[in-house]
This record gives sequence, structure tokens and C-alpha cells, in this order.
Amino acid sequence: MELIPLIFMLVISSASTYFFYRSIRYGADKNSRRSALFSKSVPFLIFAAVIADSLRIIDTGNYGGAYFILGLVPLAAWGITALDNNKRNSCAAFAIKLMLVASILEVTVFNLPAYRLSFADFDKMILSAKLFEGSENTEMRPKKGDLLIKGGKEAVIVIDNPDIEVGNARIGLNFSEKARSAVVFADAMDETQTTVYRNSVAEGRIVKDRAQSHFIEFQLSGKVGSLRLHIIPDGDVYLKSIVLNTPSPIVISWLRFWIITVLGTLIFAVMNSTLLSRSVSENKKTVNTSASIITALTVILAVWVTVYKLGDVSPSEFFRNTEGNQMSQELVEAFENGSSSLLIKPADDLLEFEAPFDRLYREHEGIDIKWDHVFYNGKYYSYYGIAPVILLFMPYHLITGYFLPDAAAILLFAIIGIVGLAMAFTAFIRKFFPSLPCGLYIISLIIIEAVSGIWFSIGRPLFYETAMAAGFAFLTWAVYFLMSANILGNGKISLPRTTAASALFAVAVLSRPTLVLYCICAALFMAAALPKMKTKSSDKLFSKSGTAYLCCAFIPMAALGIVQMAYNFSRFGSPFEFGIQYSLTINDFTKAQFHPQLSLIAIYNYLFSPPRISPLYPIVSAEFSSLGVGGFFYRDLTSTHNVSGLFFMALPMFAYFFGGKALKTLPDKGTRIRSAVFTAVPCVIVPLIIIASVWESGYAVRYMVDFAWQSLLGAFAVIFLVYTKSESRTLKKIISGALCFSLVWTLFSGGVQTINQMFRYDSLCHDFPEIAYDVEQFFAFWK
Repeated sequence: MELIPLIFMLVISSASTYFFYRSIRYGADKNSRRSALFSKSVPFLIFAAVIADSLRIIDTGNYGGAYFILGLVPLAAWGITALDNNKRNSCAAFAIKLMLVASILEVTVFNLPAYRLSFADFDKMILSAKLFEGSENTEMRPKKGDLLIKGGKEAVIVIDNPDIEVGNARIGLNFSEKARSAVVFADAMDETQTTVYRNSVAEGRIVKDRAQSHFIEFQLSGKVGSLRLHIIPDGDVYLKSIVLNTPSPIVISWLRFWIITVLGTLIFAVMNSTLLSRSVSENKKTVNTSASIITALTVILAVWVTVYKLGDVSPSEFFRNTEGNQMSQELVEAFENGSSSLLIKPADDLLEFEAPFDRLYREHEGIDIKWDHVFYNGKYYSYYGIAPVILLFMPYHLITGYFLPDAAAILLFAIIGIVGLAMAFTAFIRKFFPSLPCGLYIISLIIIEAVSGIWFSIGRPLFYETAMAAGFAFLTWAVYFLMSANILGNGKISLPRTTAASALFAVAVLSRPTLVLYCICAALFMAAALPKMKTKSSDKLFSKSGTAYLCCAFIPMAALGIVQMAYNFSRFGSPFEFGIQYSLTINDFTKAQFHPQLSLIAIYNYLFSPPRISPLYPIVSAEFSSLGVGGFFYRDLTSTHNVSGLFFMALPMFAYFFGGKALKTLPDKGTRIRSAVFTAVPCVIVPLIIIASVWESGYAVRYMVDFAWQSLLGAFAVIFLVYTKSESRTLKKIISGALCFSLVWTLFSGGVQTINQMFRYDSLCHDFPEIAYDVEQFFAFWK
């Protein structure tokens, strides 16, 4: 009987929402005032019913979750109609249409299991825990009236001769504090096999705080003769009861609803809206507003991920660490004591060991070491960048007396970098492609923020990722100031911005030495811009203004470079030695030899590895390939796993294959050469060198932040050059449509893989079963 009022509610909600859609799409009908009055009053009546349900004034049973969305949609449609004010905005009408479709899908198709028992005669059976006393690997708790199943044990619960058709089973598990999930698989006998169990006819994972996960669906034939349940929890759980044939609740995925609505409306607007078809230069307000919204949402997501992963840790506990790690404590204490070597002393057995960098030999002999520390001349050092220590960790310790957690540092640097990337991308568009439609700018900004690579650092906040996040933060702002200083392209060079760019490129290197290649690239671009300081062709190259420019461009970079070289010299006796070869880590880097084939492994997996799509969790994944190459190539799959290549996370990367055709749209050979150099060097050559260089340290997904957004920036340059130079409306439509599809694909392929990385759940890591469950249910709605 619960289904009848739900159907009635669905019809009324849909009819009311459709009225508002028509009133925008075709204009208000002045001759049907009664109809309009009725339709406008319905949303409030529906919403009143929803509030009554929420307050338990009326009982809508297991379908209560559907009523809120069915009440919200017509109310939202009424609000959009009021804002439209009879302007007949097609995007507003389309948004209402999408909300209507998304709400119907959420209540029906996306909650199919909730209707499993509605169209057949299933008898309900309630089985208390007492009936299963004595079951394998269980312990009855008489006072609590439940069965204890210990973590890691496999409890076997047998339901003999229920003699009814079974559509589902609700397994009433309560979780202890440490337990988070329990694997369940069922064996059954039905009328097609009456004497022997069919093994694993159904399976599922019951997850803490996910009510719908307690339901296991069955698709059996006729009456069930016996049901055998295997329950394997990851911590202590308590079985209260098992209920056969009880309706499962409707669970609305608000994330899915809003993604369908907002993303669909955005794509429609990009393809059809007059406002978003206007150029970036003509639409500054929309550009600034959209960039602010996208950046704010990205920052909020980064904060949410960090806070969620902290769990129940209180802020006071979080920010009062009395211990840290190599970066947050050991380097801090060393610098505070005026030492370039770490204060911790190597163990005697390490000092006396003949092959300290041979990992397996070292481990076989039981040598006591500090993992991933640099060991040189009987002392411990760190090869990680000093900028985060000097700018953040050490001041925090001096002020508070505590050591700043890596998660806080990474979040801070990530936020700075996310904002910096938005600023850099916007400056890039305004300088080189001011005629680009605003809609394409918005889509491209979302894509580049989504696949920037910083999410892999946010998702695993250790000191490795701290250096990378700091490099990301400073490099994005360095690129922004490089663009806005007019060093590239036309316009008068800004000396203050040139100074800022120079300093920030250097600080990026002090954060992560790998980024020195971008710093060298920037220095070359700055040197090439020197002729722009001449006001007349007859002026000397090294005039007063030229000299001032050179000072702004190179003194900050050189000064900070000298600091780094002095630091290197004090440790290893060479200004150019960063010390990584002396690391006590995965391999003996002092003897490792370069082989080009090893670099090919990195290039393939970082750029071209295709995704593997599955209907069940993890939905999207990738298989790491060694390409059949012999030799040692480390892959950090145990702690971080891997993702598909950048070309398959961000489809615009394929634009590089059309780079030659894009260059042909430029007017002369000189312009083509300059454009090719300014794009290929920082966006193709440097990223390829960085990728190839990991042959030594191995594959780790976090390294993508060193080249992902930089490479994508060059790919966008190719696309936008073709778009802005083309006179073909058909070609422009194709490019717009391709970018819209790329956005959807990036959010699907890149988004799912990124979530799975940040909240890893597999055979090696069991920390976030609830996120894994949500990801699976987002797509596998039939379960």
C-alpha cells in the first residue's frame, strides 16, 4: 500500500514541475489563470507533505526518502520560473526539465531494489538471533539478544526450510567501534536444486552507516529449501536479526541528482546559450564569476576530503602534534640547531655495513636504518625541498611548540595551488585566446582542475606529498605571474610581476627539485623577452630599462638558487648534488644504470595506459604494465596503486596529434616557430623529461602533479588555436561538443579513479568501505 501514495506523489510532482517548464519554454498562458494558480500552489502543498513526513506527522514507510526530492523539485522549478520572470530563458527551461527527469530516475530506475517485493506476493519472515545460537564462529550474548561475530572470522548462519519465496534478506548487523564492513555471500537451495547448495548465489558488503547495504537481493526460482549465509566482518559485529522479504528503503543520491542537473544544464548552455557564446574578453563578469565558483567548489572539495580522512580527530589534537616526520620534525629541528644534517644518529651497524644502499642485503642482515633518508659520510640528511620547512613547518614549530601535520600543510599548499592554477589558466586564456567563448573556458577550467594531479597528494597526506603540493602551489603562481607580466606574448612587461615570477619559480625548485626544468625554461623565456624592453629599434639591448628588467628577472632566481647550491655544498660538497642517490630506499641509486626501455614504462603508464571499465567497484581502473621489459622498475602499487594514462583521463590531450595542423593556421613561419617552441618546451618536452626520469625512483601516481596540468595546458593551446582561427561554424560546433564530452569523460574516468585513490579500498587497504560502496551504488543502481 505504500506504493500507491508514492505513485500519486510522483504524478503530482511531475505534473507541477512540467507546468513550470512549459511556462518558461512557451510563455505563461494568460487564459488559464486557475490552472496557473493551482500549479503554483501545488509545490508548497507537496513540500508541506514532505515536512510532515520528516517530522513523522505522516508515515511514508520505506519510501520516505523519495518524498523529499519529489517535494523539492517543483519548489525549485517554481523558484527558477520566478527568477526567469517570463524571459523564456532556454537554459532555465532545460534545467527544470533535467531536474524533472533526474528526480523521476532517482525515485524509480536508480532505486530498483526498493520495488523488488512490490509486484509479487512475498511472505515476510522475521528470524531473531536466538534461532542461530550455536552457529559456526558465533557467540550468543543473552543479555543483548544478539550474536557476536568476531572480526576476521567467518560466521555461517543457516536458515533451514523457510519454505517461502525469498526476494531479499535484511541482515541486521550492529558494528563495534573498530568494525566498518562485513562481506556476505549466500548459498541457497530452491526448487531447481533441492539437495545441494548453489554456492555464492548472492553476495554483498554490509557497510556501517549505509542502511541499504544491509539488504541482500535474491533472484531464485520458487520456494527456498535452505539458505546459508557466510558473514566475514573486518571487526566485531553483532547480529540482531535476519528478516526475509522486507522492503528496502529508497535512498536518493543527491550527488547524482545534482551532477545530472548541473552538468547537463552547463553543457546545454555551452552549446546553446548566447551569454556563454560571447568571448572571454567581452564577458569579463561571467568569466570572473564562473572562475570564482569553480575555484571555491574545488577548494571546498579539498577541505572536505582532508577533514573526512581525519575521521574523529579533534582540531585541538590535530594541531598539537608532539612528533613529526622527516620534513615536519627532523628538518625543523636540524635547521633550528643550525645544522644541514639531521640530528638523529645512524645506528652503529649501519655505519659499519659495507653496502648500506643495497636494500635486500640490508634487510637480510637486519640493519637498522631510517627509511628514505639520505645517508652520506656517516650522517643522515634529507633530499626533500627546504622551502616548505622554512616557510611553514619551522615557523609553526617556533610559534606553537608543536609540529604541523602533513595533512594541514598539504591542504594549505593545495588550496594555494588550486587558486593559482585558476589564475594561471585565466591569464593564459585572456592573453592568447581572448576571443574564445566563455563556455569553453568554463569547461576547460573544470577539466584542468580535475586532472591537475594535486588530488593524489590531498588523498594521501604524507611528507612525500607535502613537497609535491608545495611545488604545485608555487609553480602555478609562478606561471600566473609569468603570463600576467607579459613576458610571453604582447604587452608591456611588468617588472614587479617579473620579480614575483622569478622568485616563485625558484621557490618551487626549493620545494621540489624536479621542477628545476620549468625554472630553466622560464629563465630562457625571460631572456628571450629582453628585446621587448627597447622602446625603439635603435635602442641598445642592455639599456637602463633592459638592465632593470634583467635584474628583476634573474636576481631573485639566482639568489634563491645560490641558497639551494650552498645547502647542497654544505651536505655533499657539490652545489649541484641534491643527495637522492644516497637514499636508503628501494634501490641502490649509486650504482643504478639508465636504460631507455625503463623510461618507456613510465611514459606508457603515465600517458597512454587505457582505463578498464567495470559495472562494479572500482568501476574505472587501470592495469600497470611493464611492457615486457626486463630489469628493475619500481612501482608504488602497494601504497598508492595506479591510474590510467593522462590521455585517457583528459581527452583534450589527443589534440597534440593535430598540433601541425594548428600551426598552419598562423600567418608566417616565424610566428609558427615561436608558438611551437613556447608550447612544446614547457608543455611537452619538460613533462616528457620528468616522466622519463622516474626510471630510477619508479612509478607513483602522485608524480602526476609534476606534469599533468602543464601538459594539458599545451593541449588546450592547440585546441583553442584551431577554434579561434577557424571560420567554420561546423568545426566550432564539433570542437565545442568534443570538449563537452571530454568534461563528462574526465569527471567519470578521472573523477572515479581519483576518488578511488583518495579513499582506497582493495585487498591491501580497507579504510573506506563506505566510499567504495557509494561509488559502486552511484553507477550499479540495480544492486
